[in-house]
Amino acid sequence: MNDPTIEKLDDLIRQFDSAMLVTRSLDGLLRARPMAIAEQREGAVLYFATRADDEKLREILASRDVAVTMQSGGTYLSISGKARVLTDQQLIDSLWSASMRIWFPDGSDDPNLAALLVEPQCAEYWDRTGLRRLEFWWEAGKALAKGEQAKADALKGHDKVKL
Repeated sequence: MNDPTIEKLDDLIRQFDSAMLVTRSLDGLLRARPMAIAEQREGAVLYFATRADDEKLREILASRDVAVTMQSGGTYLSISGKARVLTDQQLIDSLWSASMRIWFPDGSDDPNLAALLVEPQCAEYWDRTGLRRLEFWWEAGKALAKGEQAKADALKGHDKVKL
C-alpha cells in the first residue's frame, strides 16, 4: 500500500489492543462496548472474537453498520464500516490467542466462538502526540489569547480517510 494517509491510520491502530465497538441496538439506540482487537489487517480491517450467542451479533444481523472508536493519550480514531459474523474455523484458529481463554475456556474449538470482521468504509484520526501535542496547545493558546476559534485545519496529525 502506498497511500501515506492509510499507512498512518494503520500505524495508529497498531497502538491499540482494544476498541469500543458501536452497533445499533434492536430498539434503535446506539450501543458501545469494549472489545479486544484479535487482529488488524492493512487498510484498517479489524477482527474481534465474540460469542456466537451474544446480543451484538443479533444487532449486526439487523444492521451491519458499525463504528469503532479508539482513544489513548493524544491519539483518537474513529472508523465507520460494515460488520460481518464469520464462523470459519481456520480463520478462528488463526485469530486465537491464549488471552481469549477467559471467555472461551474450550479454546479455539469452543462452539460458541465466532469472529467479527469490521470492513471499514471511512475513518478519521487525530494524532496529538509528541510535537503535534505542543502544536495543538500552541494553536489553542493563540486562539484563546485572540478570543478566536482555534483553526483545526492549521493542525497536522488529523485526516479523514476513505477506504
